[in-house]
Amino acid sequence: MNYTECLAYLEKLGDEVLTMKLGLQNIRALLEALDQPQLQFSSVVVAGTNGKGSVSHFLNAITTACGIRTGLYTSPHLVKVEERFVVGGSIVEPEVLASCLTRVKDTIARLQLPHHPTYFEILTAAAFLWFAQEEVELAVLEVGMGGRLDSTNVVDPLVCILTSVGLDHQKFLGDTLQEIAREKAGILRAGCASLMAPQPEPVRRVFLDEAASKKVHLHEFDDSAVEYLECTEGRYAFRFRGLRCQLQIHGRHQVQNAALAMEAFELLRSSDHQATGSCIKDGVESAQLMGRIQRVQEKPAVFLDGAHNQDSARALAEFLTQHTRRPRTLVLGMMRDKNMAEVLKILVPCFDRVYLTRVDSHRAADVEELHNLLPSGIPVANPHDAYDQALGSCATLVVTGSFYLVGEILGKI
Repeated sequence: MNYTECLAYLEKLGDEVLTMKLGLQNIRALLEALDQPQLQFSSVVVAGTNGKGSVSHFLNAITTACGIRTGLYTSPHLVKVEERFVVGGSIVEPEVLASCLTRVKDTIARLQLPHHPTYFEILTAAAFLWFAQEEVELAVLEVGMGGRLDSTNVVDPLVCILTSVGLDHQKFLGDTLQEIAREKAGILRAGCASLMAPQPEPVRRVFLDEAASKKVHLHEFDDSAVEYLECTEGRYAFRFRGLRCQLQIHGRHQVQNAALAMEAFELLRSSDHQATGSCIKDGVESAQLMGRIQRVQEKPAVFLDGAHNQDSARALAEFLTQHTRRPRTLVLGMMRDKNMAEVLKILVPCFDRVYLTRVDSHRAADVEELHNLLPSGIPVANPHDAYDQALGSCATLVVTGSFYLVGEILGKI
């Protein structure tokens, strides 16, 4: 298959959440037929509800700056699927991705699997293939959903990281924090250095119990060890482990994500890798993140953010109230399987005008559904039209509610 044919093949597999089939039988059989590429490099697995993508990017930036040939696998992508695959700081070339996907597709055709591998399983297998071909020393793997039954949970990691846990994907992971935490804790295993971010007490207790049952030493990250310094337009400086770092990305919450990645790197250093403090600082300060309070325009100030649950909405609201000017306008599109009412309750007070739109996805909430929840919102079905109209009379414009919406607007601008 060429690149265009690969995109069509992936498209036929359907929405990666709606078609999700949690379980490891398929991915293990597929990887065995591909000669176990996931065992040809060391790895770090990052699970959680919020911050797992940011921590993965920070850790990748640190390891790359410290001279470790690192592969990074994340999801979802915003504009193009290649964004999910990074080696040495560079995303995969389209023709290289097409070659890996072709090999995965041909291997599937030879196997008799219980069901056809899903979108995410196929991309995960392709990532492992590419990382093995590129002879990476380390792969940083962001869990797609949950942890215990996620396709990434087939490696033998050096380090496991648990970022903050909240309510999200309840249909797949459970209705309570404890149930969700048990799924996330499925990445823990004996012999793997493990680290968890500060957690709500019910989540913390589940993680500690799971670690004890598996005889895993679970390090609890101490946020009090982080010294918050000055802030410039929402970009924070901080001191941690004797290093002073200045973030290039926005939001106070990103300080903890950066420090968590630094702590994880210390666990890596103690197990396998050596590095100097200067390269750690260089990595943290070079990290860039698309779709996380990403400023894409100055006047008006335009920010794109993938906030889609209560915790991420609170982090965005804190940033907006402290670091942006009114009048503020919001362009919002969400998936109907999210807690739309709660996200609106958190975000709407920050804005003077709200445009409601629909994301291009089978899971997306219709404009009418959002309008029923927020009658004062302005319904505009096409997100590009909503964005153009919103640019009018505001000092700050924010596009949020879904990474899919952020990707559509990024593709436009």
